[in-house]
Amino acid sequence: MSGNFLKTGLVVLSLLTTVVVPAFAAPKVAMITSESGLGDKSFNDMMVEGMERAKTELGADYVVIQPRAISEFQSALARAAGQGFDIIIGSSFDMIEPMKAVAAAFPDQKFGLVDVGPEPLGPNVVSTVTKDWEGSFLVGYIAAKTTKTGTIGFVGGKDIPIIHRFFIGYYYGAMMANPDIKVIETYTGSFTDPAGGKEFTLSNINQGADINFAVAGPTSVGVIEAAKSTGTFAIGVDSNQNYLAPGSVLTSMVKRVDTQAFDMIKSVSDNTFAGNQVKMYGLAEDGVSAAMDDNNKGLISDAVLAEVDTLKAKLLSGEIVVPNYFELKAGQAEMGTPPIATPPSIATATTLAQ
Repeated sequence: MSGNFLKTGLVVLSLLTTVVVPAFAAPKVAMITSESGLGDKSFNDMMVEGMERAKTELGADYVVIQPRAISEFQSALARAAGQGFDIIIGSSFDMIEPMKAVAAAFPDQKFGLVDVGPEPLGPNVVSTVTKDWEGSFLVGYIAAKTTKTGTIGFVGGKDIPIIHRFFIGYYYGAMMANPDIKVIETYTGSFTDPAGGKEFTLSNINQGADINFAVAGPTSVGVIEAAKSTGTFAIGVDSNQNYLAPGSVLTSMVKRVDTQAFDMIKSVSDNTFAGNQVKMYGLAEDGVSAAMDDNNKGLISDAVLAEVDTLKAKLLSGEIVVPNYFELKAGQAEMGTPPIATPPSIATATTLAQ
């Protein structure tokens, strides 16, 4: 009798356990890419890694929508909003205004926008900011400590504020490593022009820049090609691009937009989504890093890597505060903690595009 009772009790306990274990709802997700689309070996591809993680861990079902141009962002968002997705996640700074408009028109639809600006976008929108200026600071320091010519370059895509964030961090890190370093600042005008990226990089190389930081989406492929063909170095961006040209990519400034996308999806899955928020992902949140792997092994000296570890500790403690472009003022003479002179593009500017 007692044995039967024990067996019955185990069954009841098992049933109760099954009932009380929380389960995530499988979310239905739409990802809207930037105009560079999938296969960019950069931002969009990194976002998909977050989608795949959500598929594996949360059972998420996702689709990727690829507008061909910025002018198609709003219509793509609006079409997705009518299809019953639990969350629609965008991946472009140029999507801010289109998403704000569509989110206002569909107040019951949840939206996310990865790695944009510091301003909340709406009561049904969560957005993120990657502290790319912190990661760029690290690779700028590495570049200035590694260059043989005393000149390094920056090859941005569009000449827009979010790309300026990278440059300011890169410049600050380089100047902290060597106040006499020369940093060439250039913008190709496009995120989808590898040929232009190569042309601008070769121009920098002709001016003595033996290391060039590519911050230009698929255009960055041209920067890396130029480095490979000239025996110089490129620095990759967004995802780990070291593998694109082993021995020619000094490091990559990785932005964990995959984690950001996953966190957005998880928030709708576990009912913690809260709009009108901007979440920050910096060094402290494992949001940025300088990629090290077998493809760039030995390119950066052990001494420099040790110095970078020290810098990370100082940044995390607040002893070093890397300047954020969005917080600078036109004509500002110095920036950051400890302060260094601002680059000419800031010091001589009369206005800053914010």
